[in-house]
Amino acid sequence: MSKKDRRKVLARIWGTPTSRDIDFIDEGNEIVVASSSKGIVAWWLQIFQAVYPNIKYLEKGDVIKLKPTVDVSVKLNKTTRLMRITGKGHWRWFVDNFEQLLDEGNNEAETLSTADSSENSVTRYLQLDKDDALVQDLLDQIPEGGGIMQNDYIMRLWKSLLDDWFGVGAIVYVVTPRIDSERLFQMMLLMLRNKGTGFGVTLVTPTKTTDGEKFAKVMDMTKRRLKEVKVLAPSGHQKRLVSDVKVQWALDSLTIVHEDFSTNFIAAYKDDEAEVLTTTAHFHKSHFHFNLKDNVCYNRLPTNDLKRNYLLPLNVTSNIF
Repeated sequence: MSKKDRRKVLARIWGTPTSRDIDFIDEGNEIVVASSSKGIVAWWLQIFQAVYPNIKYLEKGDVIKLKPTVDVSVKLNKTTRLMRITGKGHWRWFVDNFEQLLDEGNNEAETLSTADSSENSVTRYLQLDKDDALVQDLLDQIPEGGGIMQNDYIMRLWKSLLDDWFGVGAIVYVVTPRIDSERLFQMMLLMLRNKGTGFGVTLVTPTKTTDGEKFAKVMDMTKRRLKEVKVLAPSGHQKRLVSDVKVQWALDSLTIVHEDFSTNFIAAYKDDEAEVLTTTAHFHKSHFHFNLKDNVCYNRLPTNDLKRNYLLPLNVTSNIF
């Protein structure tokens, strides 16, 4: 199996809902499971003992060693909070069993999507707390029937609504004839922040804008940004904001539809209820990095009306019926 195929497998498993902030690093001869969560080692021990009732472990210094099968060794480090999975059968065991371990860890969790948010580097980077009142306060600023709003307000509302919709597991659509790498980067961070809620997201945008900007180039720039942005770790060292596995998960979780049009809106539905925010602002630096003013209108409507009046005219049909 190629490194990319292994990364896609790890990304799928990482997408399992978890009550702790974890990450995977594929070292070839071992899989490293990292976490900044306090008490993570005790959490893992509790999970292993529940899934493997007869398992025994050896503790030497800061390292705890377990053997879930004869050809797999698991080492937990109480100082670094790393789990190292090694042995001849480590890959097959991880693929076949790790989701079960994560599911077991969720059994006693009060919440999955927002747990550990105070320690999550993506959450800190976005500087966006889960606050339903904030979303409603922003919506309340839109005059009845819509109105003209400032660029910074539109950006805050755009991020807050997407975060809210991802957080409740809605089916989300981002429709714009122009999107830049910064907005796409932020959207993917919001996806990562809300992994495990069961949301779906589709970006509808042309393959090339009227001024010749190719979406493929925007996507390449976004991938580089995802891989290059670093944040300060609790240890005081710089670390990547988004790992390769998380980048892969975000890419695999985003559906892209190419159509030619000139409208802008974000929308979401769950069950029979839908919301749509329409605006004249492109989701692009040309609107958000300058002191521009644009029309904004927000509506709640039945899901069937959203599909019929907003999505079908753009030929977005393959994933809505």
